[in-house]
Amino acid sequence: MKVTVDPDKCCGYGECVAVAPNLFHIRDDNRAHLLREGDVSERDAALAREASYSCPVEAIEIME
Repeated sequence: MKVTVDPDKCCGYGECVAVAPNLFHIRDDNRAHLLREGDVSERDAALAREASYSCPVEAIEIME
């Protein structure tokens, strides 16, 4: 699974960080970013999906 954050959509609400702090963080630009680029492990897949669902502006895209 690959996860991306669209920086043009992200408003920095931080819902993704609240759900999956081991996957996302808010940088100085007040936008969410992935902590690690590349594929998300099976262990973190459920958290990535939950973070995507919790994003109020749908800035997180999941590619299975």
